[in-house]
Amino acid sequence: MLAAFHETSHQLDFLRPMNSLLAEFERGSIADRAHETAAIETHLGALHAAWDRVFPAFPACPWRRRTLAWEYHRGCRDAYLRRLVVAHVPMLAGDNRLIVNPATVLGRHARSLARALPAWQVVGTDIDPLAGRLHRLVTIWQGHPPPNYRFERENVFEPDRARRPTVVTFFGACGSVTDGCLDYAIAAQAPLLVCRSCCHDNIGGNTDIVRRPRPINWFFACKNWGFARIKKKRNGFYFADRYCRAAYPRSTAARAIIDSDTIIAVAQNAPDSDICRHIVDLDRCLYLRENGYDVMYREELFFAHRRADVAP
Repeated sequence: MLAAFHETSHQLDFLRPMNSLLAEFERGSIADRAHETAAIETHLGALHAAWDRVFPAFPACPWRRRTLAWEYHRGCRDAYLRRLVVAHVPMLAGDNRLIVNPATVLGRHARSLARALPAWQVVGTDIDPLAGRLHRLVTIWQGHPPPNYRFERENVFEPDRARRPTVVTFFGACGSVTDGCLDYAIAAQAPLLVCRSCCHDNIGGNTDIVRRPRPINWFFACKNWGFARIKKKRNGFYFADRYCRAAYPRSTAARAIIDSDTIIAVAQNAPDSDICRHIVDLDRCLYLRENGYDVMYREELFFAHRRADVAP
Protein backbone atom coordinates (compact mmCIF):
# COMPACT_ATOMS: atom_id res chain seq x y z
CA MET A 1 0.00 0.00 0.00
CA LEU A 2 2.84 2.44 0.77
CA ALA A 3 4.38 1.65 -2.63
CA ALA A 4 1.12 2.69 -4.33
CA PHE A 5 1.06 5.83 -2.19
CA HIS A 6 4.55 6.90 -3.23
CA GLU A 7 3.94 6.15 -6.90
CA THR A 8 0.74 8.22 -6.88
CA SER A 9 2.16 11.04 -4.77
CA HIS A 10 5.06 11.58 -7.18
CA GLN A 11 2.54 12.45 -9.89
CA LEU A 12 0.70 15.14 -7.90
CA ASP A 13 1.02 18.87 -8.51
CA PHE A 14 0.18 21.02 -5.48
CA LEU A 15 1.36 24.36 -6.85
CA ARG A 16 -1.02 24.52 -9.80
CA PRO A 17 -4.23 24.06 -7.77
CA MET A 18 -2.91 26.48 -5.16
CA ASN A 19 -2.37 29.06 -7.90
CA SER A 20 -5.87 28.44 -9.28
CA LEU A 21 -7.50 28.81 -5.85
CA LEU A 22 -5.46 31.95 -5.23
CA ALA A 23 -6.89 33.39 -8.46
CA GLU A 24 -10.40 32.62 -7.14
CA PHE A 25 -9.55 34.47 -3.93
CA GLU A 26 -8.13 37.49 -5.73
CA ARG A 27 -11.30 37.72 -7.87
CA GLY A 28 -13.38 37.73 -4.69
CA SER A 29 -14.97 34.38 -5.61
CA ILE A 30 -15.14 33.04 -2.07
CA ALA A 31 -17.65 32.39 0.73
CA ASP A 32 -20.43 31.40 -1.71
CA ARG A 33 -21.03 27.73 -0.91
CA ALA A 34 -22.22 26.65 -4.35
CA HIS A 35 -19.36 28.40 -6.12
CA GLU A 36 -16.78 27.09 -3.65
CA THR A 37 -18.00 23.51 -4.04
CA ALA A 38 -17.69 23.76 -7.82
CA ALA A 39 -14.29 25.45 -7.62
CA ILE A 40 -12.89 22.81 -5.25
CA GLU A 41 -14.17 19.98 -7.46
CA THR A 42 -12.53 21.67 -10.45
CA HIS A 43 -9.17 22.64 -8.96
CA LEU A 44 -8.68 19.84 -6.41
CA GLY A 45 -10.39 17.05 -8.33
CA ALA A 46 -7.09 15.39 -9.28
CA LEU A 47 -5.91 15.37 -5.64
CA HIS A 48 -9.23 13.90 -4.47
CA ALA A 49 -9.20 11.22 -7.15
CA ALA A 50 -5.63 10.27 -6.26
CA TRP A 51 -6.57 9.95 -2.57
CA ASP A 52 -9.49 7.69 -3.45
CA ARG A 53 -7.26 5.42 -5.53
CA VAL A 54 -4.88 4.81 -2.63
CA PHE A 55 -6.96 4.99 0.56
CA PRO A 56 -10.34 3.67 1.75
CA ALA A 57 -13.49 5.60 0.87
CA PHE A 58 -13.44 9.11 2.30
CA PRO A 59 -16.20 9.72 4.89
CA ALA A 60 -19.15 11.40 3.20
CA CYS A 61 -20.71 14.42 4.87
CA PRO A 62 -24.41 15.25 4.35
CA TRP A 63 -24.04 18.80 5.64
CA ARG A 64 -23.41 21.96 3.67
CA ARG A 65 -19.90 23.39 3.69
CA ARG A 66 -19.01 26.04 6.22
CA THR A 67 -21.82 25.29 8.64
CA LEU A 68 -21.57 24.37 12.31
CA ALA A 69 -22.78 20.86 11.41
CA TRP A 70 -19.96 20.55 8.84
CA GLU A 71 -17.41 21.59 11.46
CA TYR A 72 -18.81 19.06 13.91
CA HIS A 73 -18.45 16.37 11.22
CA ARG A 74 -14.66 16.61 11.70
CA GLY A 75 -15.12 13.85 14.28
CA CYS A 76 -15.86 11.42 11.44
CA ARG A 77 -12.66 12.48 9.69
CA ASP A 78 -10.73 11.97 12.94
CA ALA A 79 -12.05 8.41 13.20
CA TYR A 80 -11.02 7.90 9.57
CA LEU A 81 -7.50 9.19 10.39
CA ARG A 82 -7.20 6.75 13.27
CA ARG A 83 -8.09 3.89 10.92
CA LEU A 84 -5.39 5.04 8.49
CA VAL A 85 -2.79 5.01 11.26
CA VAL A 86 -3.83 1.58 12.52
CA ALA A 87 -3.81 0.18 8.98
CA HIS A 88 -0.37 1.50 8.03
CA VAL A 89 1.85 1.19 11.11
CA PRO A 90 2.33 -2.59 10.63
CA MET A 91 3.99 -1.79 7.29
CA LEU A 92 6.67 0.40 8.86
CA ALA A 93 10.16 -1.01 9.24
CA GLY A 94 12.29 -0.88 12.37
CA ASP A 95 12.01 -1.74 16.04
CA ASN A 96 11.13 1.74 17.34
CA ARG A 97 7.41 1.32 17.93
CA LEU A 98 6.62 4.82 19.15
CA ILE A 99 3.66 7.01 18.16
CA VAL A 100 3.52 10.63 19.33
CA ASN A 101 0.32 12.66 19.30
CA PRO A 102 1.29 16.32 19.87
CA ALA A 103 -1.50 18.77 20.68
CA THR A 104 -3.39 15.82 22.13
CA VAL A 105 -5.81 18.06 24.13
CA LEU A 106 -8.33 15.53 25.52
CA GLY A 107 -6.06 12.59 24.75
CA ARG A 108 -8.93 10.39 23.58
CA HIS A 109 -7.48 9.80 20.11
CA ALA A 110 -4.09 8.84 21.54
CA ARG A 111 -5.69 6.43 24.01
CA SER A 112 -7.79 4.91 21.23
CA LEU A 113 -4.65 4.33 19.18
CA ALA A 114 -2.96 2.72 22.18
CA ARG A 115 -5.88 0.32 22.62
CA ALA A 116 -5.90 -0.54 18.91
CA LEU A 117 -2.09 -1.01 18.77
CA PRO A 118 -1.05 -2.74 22.01
CA ALA A 119 2.44 -3.54 20.64
CA TRP A 120 3.18 0.18 20.20
CA GLN A 121 3.95 2.88 22.75
CA VAL A 122 1.73 5.96 22.38
CA VAL A 123 2.67 9.34 23.87
CA GLY A 124 0.21 12.22 24.00
CA THR A 125 1.72 15.65 24.58
CA ASP A 126 0.18 19.01 25.39
CA ILE A 127 1.07 22.13 27.32
CA ASP A 128 -1.80 21.68 29.80
CA PRO A 129 -2.86 18.26 31.17
CA LEU A 130 -6.15 19.61 32.60
CA ALA A 131 -8.28 18.92 29.51
CA GLY A 132 -7.16 15.29 29.41
CA ARG A 133 -7.86 14.84 33.11
CA LEU A 134 -11.35 16.30 32.78
CA HIS A 135 -12.10 14.08 29.79
CA ARG A 136 -11.00 11.00 31.72
CA LEU A 137 -13.27 12.07 34.58
CA VAL A 138 -16.38 12.36 32.41
CA THR A 139 -15.56 9.09 30.60
CA ILE A 140 -14.66 7.14 33.72
CA TRP A 141 -16.63 4.19 32.33
CA GLN A 142 -13.73 3.62 29.92
CA GLY A 143 -11.51 2.64 32.81
CA HIS A 144 -7.81 3.34 33.21
CA PRO A 145 -5.71 4.39 30.20
CA PRO A 146 -4.06 1.45 28.43
CA PRO A 147 -0.61 0.56 29.80
CA ASN A 148 1.10 1.52 26.53
CA TYR A 149 -0.15 5.12 26.72
CA ARG A 150 1.37 8.00 28.64
CA PHE A 151 0.90 11.78 28.74
CA GLU A 152 3.83 14.20 28.74
CA ARG A 153 3.43 17.90 29.45
CA GLU A 154 5.08 19.73 26.58
CA ASN A 155 4.79 22.95 24.58
CA VAL A 156 4.33 21.94 20.94
CA PHE A 157 6.64 24.80 19.92
CA GLU A 158 9.41 23.45 22.18
CA PRO A 159 9.14 19.65 21.85
CA ASP A 160 11.54 16.98 23.00
CA ARG A 161 13.63 16.73 19.83
CA ALA A 162 15.60 13.81 21.22
CA ARG A 163 12.46 11.70 20.97
CA ARG A 164 12.41 9.73 17.72
CA PRO A 165 8.85 8.59 16.96
CA THR A 166 8.06 6.33 14.05
CA VAL A 167 4.66 8.01 13.68
CA VAL A 168 3.52 11.57 14.40
CA THR A 169 -0.22 12.07 14.30
CA PHE A 170 -2.63 14.77 15.45
CA PHE A 171 -6.34 15.37 15.13
CA GLY A 172 -6.81 19.09 14.64
CA ALA A 173 -4.22 21.65 15.74
CA CYS A 174 -5.19 25.31 15.78
CA GLY A 175 -3.47 27.58 13.27
CA SER A 176 0.30 27.63 13.64
CA VAL A 177 0.14 24.72 16.10
CA THR A 178 -0.27 22.56 12.99
CA ASP A 179 2.97 23.99 11.63
CA GLY A 180 4.74 23.39 14.93
CA CYS A 181 3.62 19.75 14.79
CA LEU A 182 4.78 19.40 11.18
CA ASP A 183 8.17 20.83 12.08
CA TYR A 184 8.42 18.41 15.01
CA ALA A 185 7.81 15.46 12.67
CA ILE A 186 10.39 16.79 10.22
CA ALA A 187 13.01 17.43 12.92
CA ALA A 188 12.40 14.00 14.48
CA GLN A 189 12.65 12.39 11.02
CA ALA A 190 9.42 10.54 11.69
CA PRO A 191 8.78 8.12 8.82
CA LEU A 192 4.98 8.56 8.93
CA LEU A 193 2.89 11.69 9.48
CA VAL A 194 -0.92 11.42 9.50
CA CYS A 195 -2.84 14.47 10.65
CA ARG A 196 -5.65 17.02 10.33
CA SER A 197 -5.23 20.78 10.27
CA CYS A 198 -7.60 23.20 11.99
CA CYS A 199 -8.36 26.92 12.49
CA HIS A 200 -6.54 28.23 9.44
CA ASP A 201 -7.40 31.79 10.49
CA ASN A 202 -4.81 31.59 13.27
CA ILE A 203 -1.65 31.15 11.22
CA GLY A 204 1.07 33.77 11.60
CA GLY A 205 -0.25 35.05 14.91
CA ASN A 206 -3.47 36.27 13.28
CA THR A 207 -6.64 36.61 15.37
CA ASP A 208 -8.61 38.87 12.99
CA ILE A 209 -11.30 37.61 10.63
CA VAL A 210 -13.46 39.16 7.96
CA ARG A 211 -16.90 39.49 9.54
CA ARG A 212 -19.86 37.95 7.71
CA PRO A 213 -23.45 37.45 8.94
CA ARG A 214 -23.33 33.70 9.44
CA PRO A 215 -23.42 31.51 12.56
CA ILE A 216 -20.08 29.92 11.62
CA ASN A 217 -18.52 33.38 11.39
CA TRP A 218 -19.92 34.37 14.78
CA PHE A 219 -18.51 31.15 16.26
CA PHE A 220 -15.02 31.93 14.91
CA ALA A 221 -15.30 35.56 16.04
CA CYS A 222 -15.94 34.39 19.62
CA LYS A 223 -13.09 31.90 19.41
CA ASN A 224 -10.70 34.55 18.14
CA TRP A 225 -11.71 36.93 20.90
CA GLY A 226 -10.49 34.28 23.35
CA PHE A 227 -7.39 33.54 21.29
CA ALA A 228 -6.47 37.23 21.22
CA ARG A 229 -6.50 37.27 25.02
CA ILE A 230 -4.30 34.16 25.09
CA LYS A 231 -1.90 35.73 22.59
CA LYS A 232 -1.66 38.90 24.69
CA LYS A 233 -0.55 36.83 27.68
CA ARG A 234 2.13 35.17 25.49
CA ASN A 235 1.70 31.89 27.34
CA GLY A 236 2.66 29.62 24.46
CA PHE A 237 -0.66 27.86 24.00
CA TYR A 238 -1.27 28.69 20.36
CA PHE A 239 1.33 31.21 19.23
CA ALA A 240 5.11 31.43 18.88
CA ASP A 241 7.38 34.19 17.59
CA ARG A 242 8.99 32.01 14.93
CA TYR A 243 5.56 31.36 13.40
CA CYS A 244 4.86 35.04 12.86
CA ARG A 245 3.37 36.63 9.73
CA ALA A 246 6.76 36.64 7.97
CA ALA A 247 7.03 32.84 8.33
CA TYR A 248 4.18 32.38 5.83
CA PRO A 249 3.91 31.00 3.26
CA ARG A 250 5.88 28.06 4.58
CA SER A 251 7.19 26.65 1.31
CA THR A 252 9.74 28.07 -1.08
CA ALA A 253 7.51 27.11 -4.00
CA ALA A 254 4.52 29.06 -2.65
CA ARG A 255 6.64 32.15 -2.04
CA ALA A 256 6.97 32.45 -5.81
CA ILE A 257 3.22 33.13 -6.15
CA ILE A 258 2.04 34.58 -2.82
CA ASP A 259 3.48 36.94 -0.21
CA SER A 260 2.99 37.08 3.55
CA ASP A 261 0.37 39.84 3.51
CA THR A 262 -1.74 37.96 0.99
CA ILE A 263 -1.68 34.65 2.82
CA ILE A 264 -2.66 36.39 6.07
CA ALA A 265 -5.56 37.99 4.16
CA VAL A 266 -6.44 34.47 2.98
CA ALA A 267 -6.36 33.30 6.62
CA GLN A 268 -8.66 36.12 7.71
CA ASN A 269 -11.28 34.84 5.26
CA ALA A 270 -10.80 31.17 6.16
CA PRO A 271 -13.74 30.77 8.61
CA ASP A 272 -16.21 31.11 5.72
CA SER A 273 -14.10 29.81 2.85
CA ASP A 274 -12.86 26.34 1.99
CA ILE A 275 -10.92 27.90 -0.87
CA CYS A 276 -8.88 29.87 1.67
CA ARG A 277 -8.38 26.87 3.94
CA HIS A 278 -7.08 24.79 1.06
CA ILE A 279 -4.64 27.53 -0.01
CA VAL A 280 -3.06 27.38 3.45
CA ASP A 281 -2.94 23.58 3.42
CA LEU A 282 -1.54 23.26 -0.10
CA ASP A 283 1.35 25.44 1.03
CA ARG A 284 1.90 22.91 3.83
CA CYS A 285 1.89 20.06 1.30
CA LEU A 286 4.61 21.84 -0.68
CA TYR A 287 6.56 22.45 2.54
CA LEU A 288 6.44 18.76 3.48
CA ARG A 289 7.54 17.78 -0.01
CA GLU A 290 10.49 20.19 0.20
CA ASN A 291 11.46 18.58 3.50
CA GLY A 292 11.70 15.03 2.24
CA TYR A 293 8.14 13.69 2.40
CA ASP A 294 5.79 12.35 -0.22
CA VAL A 295 2.35 13.64 0.71
CA MET A 296 -1.31 13.33 -0.21
CA TYR A 297 -4.05 15.70 0.93
CA ARG A 298 -7.81 15.87 1.09
CA GLU A 299 -10.22 18.06 3.12
CA GLU A 300 -7.69 19.14 5.80
CA LEU A 301 -6.24 15.61 6.08
CA PHE A 302 -2.57 14.90 5.35
CA PHE A 303 -0.87 11.56 4.82
CA ALA A 304 2.91 11.86 4.45
CA HIS A 305 5.68 9.27 4.38
CA ARG A 306 9.37 10.15 4.37
CA ARG A 307 11.08 9.28 1.11
CA ALA A 308 14.25 8.18 2.93
CA ASP A 309 12.25 5.40 4.59
CA VAL A 310 10.97 3.84 1.37
CA ALA A 311 12.10 0.22 1.13
CA PRO A 312 14.60 -0.28 -1.74
